[in-house]
This record gives sequence, structure tokens and C-alpha cells, in this order.
Amino acid sequence: MSKRKGFLFYAYNIPTSGNYKYNGYTYRYGEDFRNAKRFKEYVDCGFDMIQARGENAFRGGEWEGSNCKLVFDEALKAGCKKLLVTDSRFDQVIRQREILGEGKRFQTEEELDEWVRECVKPYCKRKGFYGIQLLDEPIYAEFPAYFSMVASLKRVLPEAYLQCNLLPLDARTSIISSDESLWKEMRPDDGLLRHATDFSGKQDVYEKYVRDFTVGTGLDSILFDEYPFRREYLISGNFLPNYQIVARLCQELGIEFRVVLQSFSHVTVGVIRNRRMGESDMYWQMNAALGFGVREFSFYTYMAKPTFEFAKDGGGEQDGAAFINLDGSKTAMWYYTKRIIKEFKRFAKIALGYEYENSYVVCEDGKTADDFDHTKYLYEKKTCPLKTKVEKGVALVTESKGEKGKLYMFENIGNVKEELFEGAKPMRFTAYLPEGKKKFYFRGKPIKVKANADGSYTFSLKVGDAVFAEVRK
Repeated sequence: MSKRKGFLFYAYNIPTSGNYKYNGYTYRYGEDFRNAKRFKEYVDCGFDMIQARGENAFRGGEWEGSNCKLVFDEALKAGCKKLLVTDSRFDQVIRQREILGEGKRFQTEEELDEWVRECVKPYCKRKGFYGIQLLDEPIYAEFPAYFSMVASLKRVLPEAYLQCNLLPLDARTSIISSDESLWKEMRPDDGLLRHATDFSGKQDVYEKYVRDFTVGTGLDSILFDEYPFRREYLISGNFLPNYQIVARLCQELGIEFRVVLQSFSHVTVGVIRNRRMGESDMYWQMNAALGFGVREFSFYTYMAKPTFEFAKDGGGEQDGAAFINLDGSKTAMWYYTKRIIKEFKRFAKIALGYEYENSYVVCEDGKTADDFDHTKYLYEKKTCPLKTKVEKGVALVTESKGEKGKLYMFENIGNVKEELFEGAKPMRFTAYLPEGKKKFYFRGKPIKVKANADGSYTFSLKVGDAVFAEVRK
């Protein structure tokens, strides 16, 4: 069982300098949001860790006067005690792909360690320093250098938290493949990394990508980002298989599952790429992650990203696309996610007593997972061992095992558009549970559920809602 005392929450793109770009021009709101008041808002939303990345990354030189120091100072005033540093020099070296050995950047491990030791000296002993965030979404060709860098950091800073976020399943096969003939000479830009549709054989390639990285680094967790809510109310068909692949690897390797969740919307050349989210969407992805055994939840992004065009009513207005707008005002997402995080933290004591085992997709009579766009590409298509009945739609069932019993999750993973535009009513989900003492939880709190005459239990679930059933021996 997990040794954790609770879940960890954080978000990308912390309060910014107030600069943003639009149509190639840089604008400024007139306020630098990187101050204790704004970081206190971040902490008050339920977040436990702050990343100094992007404009706040440390690039060498003097610590005094750096943006990274500014974030440290103001975050500590706000009460945040876990601070991650992005050191851009490490990312630059990893992009060289192979960095250790004769004719390479570093001849020996000792030479690499000495360089790393000098790089981290300005910040590694500062109050609040928690760890380092390394190159985001590495491609397979960068693995050798990545492995060398992680190994060196472990030797130099053995207690430091290392954040290494992997590509999702929807990255192009050529980027995540171990086949060197598919690699490009240069690292592709972000436009080539996402939204690939080459599904054939893709899942096994991705499983190897994640496995090889995890074994090669020796890290005690797997982290990836997956943003399921697409244009025209489409839900990514890669979301569930991505979670199944990583959950299975975490189970096999005995390590922890972490994830980056969607909290942004994005317009590309006038077309919505990721739509704006609502409260049901947030529950949808967070409950699914919890069912799969995720222990750390992060969000992309906290403040609207200054280089994005954002989806508002199908247009490009920069508003409502994250927890905090570009002008510093809070969105509805800030308020409802604060409540959800509180619910999750309350439920952590129960959830941490169980480890993920299996997941199942169950559907209304006459339909299978193949009939829904976002469930047709499952990595594991197993028959649910519980007798269940879904009156209409599609549900996710996860099964976790603890020392004294099982924890099941029953979630409505239908499409919210059916409620918003078609007047769909909540799903009635019925399950026959094993014998044992039963407790039910909804939104972090125990609830009373009366058994039906035949011994089954029926739940009314809106899209994104989930009930957790604990069955103890």
C-alpha cells in the first residue's frame, strides 16, 4: 500500500509577469502577478507545489535578481513549501541526445556530476527547494542523455524530487518509437507532437516508450499529460488506453502513477483544438484518474498561457481558458476545482489504502465499447467480473485491492454534450457487489445507499460523477 499521507496537487503556468502575446505582438497588463498575494490564491485553491519554469526558469548566472529567486521569495511568503526549479541548461544538454563518453559533452560521470553540482549550487540549499523539473515530453531519441542526466542528479541530489513528464499516447509514432530509422535529425516543434491519428500498432509502441524510459531512469513514478476534451465536444480516444497502459506498468513495476490534467482551452489558426471545460468535465477526468490509482494531480494550466489563443464561444478571445484569466481575474474553474480538490484530499485516506488492479467499460444493453468513439481503442478489453446494468450510455468501472478488501469506482463517462444540448437525464447504474461490509462515497463523503430487493445497488450519475464502493471482508 502507498506510504503517502495524502495526494499532491499543483498546476503549470503559475502567476505570470503580466506579459502576453497575441497575433505576434507582446502586451502587458501593467501588473506583475508573481507576488505573495497571487501565490496565496494559488495555495488557497488547494495546490501544494509551485514550478519555476518558462519565464521563471533558472538559466545560470547570478541567483540574486533572477526570476527564479523572485518566485521562491514570493511563494514562501504565501506558505508554499515545495518549489520545483526548471534549469534550462539541463534541458539544452538532454536535447543533445547522447552526452556521456568519448567525444561527447562529458567524458566521464565524474565530469558530468561536477557540472551538475555547479549548476544547482545557487538554489539547491534554498528554503523551499523540493526538486527539479527536467525536459518536458522527451522523444525516444533523447532517452540516452535523459538517463545520464537523471542518474547524475540522483548522485548529486539524492533526496530531490525529479519531475519528468512523458508524451501522451497521441504523440506521433515516429517520435516515441525505438526505431532509429524513424527519428528526425532535429527535435520537432510542438505541432508535430500531438493529435496523431495513426492508431495501428501505436499502443504497443507507446507501452515500450513508457517502459524503456521508466526502467532507464529508475524513477519511482510515471507521469504523462493527456487532454481529452477536444473540438466539437469530441473526447480523445486515447484517454482511456493511455491510462490503462500506464496503470498496468505502475502495477507491474511497483511505482506511483501521476498525471497532468486538462484545465485549458486552445484555438489554433481560428479552429478550436481543445474546447473550454466545465465542472462536469473536471469531475470526468479527475474521477477517472483517481479510479486508475493516480496519486499526484497536476493541471495545465493555472493562469491562461500568455502565448495561446483561447477558446471562447468558438472564437479567439483570451478569457475563461484556465483557473485565472490573463488579467488576473478568477474564472469559475478556480472555484469549482478548489471544492473538488478539497473533496479529493478528504477521500485520500480511503483511496490510499488500495492499489489499482483492473478497469472495465460497461455499456447499455445492445452496445459495446466499440460503439463509442472515446472507448473503442481500449488497450485492455476485459469483461467486468461484477454483474452490472447501465440503462443508457457508457460507464467506467475500476477495481482496486487493499489488505482488507476491494474498492470499486463506478463513473459515468458519457459525453457532457448529451446533457447540455440533448436533455439527457442522469445515468442509472446498477451493480451487484461481492459479500462483505459495504461503504459508499460520493464527492469525498460517505453516503447511504439502500440495497435493492435483489441485493444490487443502483446509483444515479450525471456525466463525470462517480461513486466509490468499498467492500471489506
